[in-house]
Amino acid sequence: MRRDALLAALAYLALTLALTWPLARGLTRDVPSDFGDPLLNAWILAWDADHLVRAVTGHLSALSGYWHANIYYTHPYALAYSEHLTAQAVQILPVYAATRNPLLCYNLLFLSTFAFSGLGMFLFARELTGDRAASFIAGLAYAFAPYRFGSIPHLQVLSSAWMPFVLFGFRRFFVTGRAAPLAGAAAAWLAQNLSCSYYLIFFSPIVALYLAWELSTRGKWRDVQTLARVSFAVAAVAAATAPFVLPYLKLRRLGFLPRSLAETDHFSADVYAYFTADANLRLWGGVMRAWPKAEGWLFPGLTIAALAAIAIAVAWRDARPKAPATDSGGRATQAVGIALVIATIVAMALLFGWSLHLSFVKVTSFDRAALVVVILSLALLALSADARRTAREIVGSPVAILTALTCFAVAMSFGPHIHARGRLIEETKLYGLFYDYVPGFDGLRVPARFGMIVALGLAALSAFGIVAVRRSRHGRVLSALAGAAVVVESLAIPLPLNGNDTNYKQPDLVALPPFVATGDGVPRVYRMVAQLPPSAVVLELPFGEVAFEARYVFYSASHWRPLVNGYSGGAPAEYGLLAEALKDLHRDPDRAWRALASSEATHVIVHERSYADGRGAEIAEWLRRHGAAELANVDGDRMFALVEPTRRSSSAPASGHSF
Repeated sequence: MRRDALLAALAYLALTLALTWPLARGLTRDVPSDFGDPLLNAWILAWDADHLVRAVTGHLSALSGYWHANIYYTHPYALAYSEHLTAQAVQILPVYAATRNPLLCYNLLFLSTFAFSGLGMFLFARELTGDRAASFIAGLAYAFAPYRFGSIPHLQVLSSAWMPFVLFGFRRFFVTGRAAPLAGAAAAWLAQNLSCSYYLIFFSPIVALYLAWELSTRGKWRDVQTLARVSFAVAAVAAATAPFVLPYLKLRRLGFLPRSLAETDHFSADVYAYFTADANLRLWGGVMRAWPKAEGWLFPGLTIAALAAIAIAVAWRDARPKAPATDSGGRATQAVGIALVIATIVAMALLFGWSLHLSFVKVTSFDRAALVVVILSLALLALSADARRTAREIVGSPVAILTALTCFAVAMSFGPHIHARGRLIEETKLYGLFYDYVPGFDGLRVPARFGMIVALGLAALSAFGIVAVRRSRHGRVLSALAGAAVVVESLAIPLPLNGNDTNYKQPDLVALPPFVATGDGVPRVYRMVAQLPPSAVVLELPFGEVAFEARYVFYSASHWRPLVNGYSGGAPAEYGLLAEALKDLHRDPDRAWRALASSEATHVIVHERSYADGRGAEIAEWLRRHGAAELANVDGDRMFALVEPTRRSSSAPASGHSF
């Protein structure tokens, strides 16, 4: 197992480098996708790692300011405005301590999410099937699932590698009864919780359902020792996760609002999202475009879906009784079975936005059709002994729980309501119950990110599909072709790098450089900022434009002075008001000055070359008229010291949204 795991890991790493090319040749300077969220996450990693390095080297007081990041001054808990990425920061700690290069650390983590995901799924599938080849292909299916290439800008979404390790550890525990796998499962679960808040909320029900299935199929609910050990592991994970949840709860008390249902709906998956691929995929990107929308590219890959379907079909066939029982239902059983098939087809048609209009019947409600399917299923089980035997057999198969978890994730990805091509199909939805009654769900705005858990389930099912394929006459050849097809369907090379958005909301701004720098290449003005007293507070102009703010935040890792600017998953309301005031600087300079003075900034940087038509020089002159003293002019970046502003007695409460 160890040798196989090592060889598999090396193969996944080699494929990762190939499928993300040309990132590997620019690890210290390039950014996957664009200069937006990747820069934010690189800054978060640098902030975390810097504090952890200082704590490890004996300065434990550094941890006291961990959550109070240097952006959005003076508002507290700024790190919690987005993902905290603590688990990832621990992973890159030695590299950051040696290089202080946020881009290198970010890129190494980015690549590791692919290779590590493959290894975790390989181990889990190997435990389930015992088949090395099938497990390797399952690892391919998870490591290079098409959904991952649609999530390239979001390191936190890509950081799903711990999920299969969690399931692997729990499975090994139930098979062997040993404590080590249980501890490993708990550690992996904690790492997953601290890697992505979405998966903390979304994956926890998956673990609960999986544990319930293991306990039920093994008859362990009355085994006090097993229940105690599992309960202790779950409690330990919850206790270790809690300190990383508290800052987000504190933001709620400071005025951060839940995500509205309207916003959650906007970022939910349409039914046709599963027939929509990311445009960067070479094979399917221009073909599978059923309903393109934000966060709406959940196409799982044709090969992966086919293998999962084969696994389900074979499991059902194997679960059927070899010698049919004598059913008392007779023709009634047959009639119910036929009605169940018809009702299922009608329900699926309604789910995709179709409806049934006949002269004698009209069916338009998916909810009612689904209820009919449930009633007919229960009737069939009541009438048929064969159906009951088949159900008992298949429920005990790992294919059953993997199918159930995948279907659950698909249903949750639709969000509070079901839409097909943008049209409302069903008013109430499973996700709505979690939104209303399970803490945390109302703070997340993208239910479509359940797509990664769908990929997890399909990848594990694909291992059983390959096992079935390998039993056929040409099984080895077909399985090798399937593995190759999984990789081909995920091709997105060359990977898009260094995307530079110039779609500004403010006028008179010019394009930013098509690169960012680290180390000695950082703009010289930031090296001067690093020499300012720790109490200095910096505000940079232009202010409030996303493309600029992301770079200010990233470059603040070179000086760590408090920054009035910010870019994150949320923002305090005062930041938006300040942005509006400074945007009207030319039209209402007095209002802009009052807003600037109230920001508590002690220094202002004017990036003159970011403005067109001499606007930057006009802003510099405006600052001089109000008594600002120019300290430096380097490469078109002017730094001013302001007259000491009047300090507010306390920080105003933040308001906005987290995550």
